[in-house]
Amino acid sequence: MSADEGIVQIREALRQVVEGADFSPPAKLLSNVKGEQAAKIMPGLPYSLATNVAHTDIWNRLWLARLEGQPKFNPFPDFPPVPAEAWKETRDRFLVNLNRAYEISCAEPFSHRCASDEVAHRLLLKIAVHTAYHVGQFALLKRALRSK
Repeated sequence: MSADEGIVQIREALRQVVEGADFSPPAKLLSNVKGEQAAKIMPGLPYSLATNVAHTDIWNRLWLARLEGQPKFNPFPDFPPVPAEAWKETRDRFLVNLNRAYEISCAEPFSHRCASDEVAHRLLLKIAVHTAYHVGQFALLKRALRSK
């Protein structure tokens, strides 16, 4: 597979996550969640929806920093408690950073600060896969909050 074919496939993976292919897009899924709901830890579950969103964003920001040549940072603790009043900021930052990853994948020419296109592709794919994994959790947590 050529580098051009690789970025096209990664771009499509990120598009499906951002726009929602077989599931609701994250922006729509999270848009009507109130801070009190997002910060609530449901019985039997280890984290709130807000903490799960913050976790996803922490790792996305770490990988974006590498793509953009910004300083590395310590991602731990990577499941931080998020109070209700910080929900909107947490959600919005996650969405902005996810969209930034998609924008990087769509840029013509493809531009990054990594040692190679292969490294940049791997980082973007990490963002797509990790985010898709957690978006499924967001949906389940939201469903659990509604059923309470």
